[in-house]
Amino acid sequence: MRRRFLELIVDLTSRCNIRCVMCHFSSTDQLRFKPFDLEPRTTGQIELDVFRHLASDLFRRTHTVVFGCSAEPLLHPDFSEILRISREHHVPKICIQTNLLALSTAKARAIAENEVHTVSVSIDGTTRDTYEHIRSGASWDRLHSRLGLLQRCGRLSAGKGPRLRITFAWMWSNRHELRSLPAFASSVGAREIDVRFVVPTVGVDNRNEVIDDADPSELMDVLWNVARDATSRGIRLSAYPAMEKEPDADNSVIGKIRRKLWLLRSGIDGPEQWRRSMREKIAGCSFPGRTLLIRPNGAVLPCPFWEDEPIALLPRDGHRAIFGSPDLEKIQSGLRAGCPVGSCRSCALRKDALFRPLKMAANGSAKPG
Repeated sequence: MRRRFLELIVDLTSRCNIRCVMCHFSSTDQLRFKPFDLEPRTTGQIELDVFRHLASDLFRRTHTVVFGCSAEPLLHPDFSEILRISREHHVPKICIQTNLLALSTAKARAIAENEVHTVSVSIDGTTRDTYEHIRSGASWDRLHSRLGLLQRCGRLSAGKGPRLRITFAWMWSNRHELRSLPAFASSVGAREIDVRFVVPTVGVDNRNEVIDDADPSELMDVLWNVARDATSRGIRLSAYPAMEKEPDADNSVIGKIRRKLWLLRSGIDGPEQWRRSMREKIAGCSFPGRTLLIRPNGAVLPCPFWEDEPIALLPRDGHRAIFGSPDLEKIQSGLRAGCPVGSCRSCALRKDALFRPLKMAANGSAKPG
């Protein structure tokens, strides 16, 4: 039995059904992926034959497959078949990142029947006005009807149904609604929340949404209150900006033990984080060699942050060509030696921005509104 060491992130499509203000799709209706001279024969979606090749070659080595990175996976016309194939290959954990608006009864049943582990729904707002402002073209009523459909199909399935995770990109348009996120997540049956800062994005002007000149102490206070609220409701923090120690933290031995136990219970700390930290110390980064991002045109990237040319192409290249790629070896050796190559040279800030608070000037003036 081969060891399952790999996390696969698969973009099934290059399109989205809404136009979020901070996203690539605010200015385009279809993304293009390198190499630009290689596009899927179909209209911006991974071909089913390519996916079958991917599944037969890589899924036996995969512990987690995540559908959705830059675009909306539910738009793929063969989405239900893709889930069936994934389950057929016994992938232990299948996850979906989606806005959920394209969910149909057939797709909801396929999610339940194929034992999808987690459905992560991006909302970015806890009120109708904020949600519909940020997620242009989306409907608050449609969102709630799809959440209800997902829950009903999950209850009717032989399994327990998928875990619901709510993803919240923190920006100026919703900066006051993060506090109400735990209550909202609890009201729709979510078991996890994922909070991250909006960051500057290539190809779209989202500078007005980036929280880059707020009072850091005020942001930290909000993050601690939200984290405590979520944990008290039994909601785990699957991803969350790193927080400085509270100013009034109890630094006694008992206080430190209680804080450590809370960090474990909240999901902020734990075995997964320890393994990632250890890989970063040994290899310079936890992604290359253990994570692959697959684009709809078959391009294979060493991590979600890679912006240079792909290291391999499907279905031309199999796992031997991927993991034996000279480009991958250069990336890994560069990280180990402290001499990063390609996109790794500028990656630290972008990675930090997803999971850690931006380093903001305390003397900056807050944006109006």
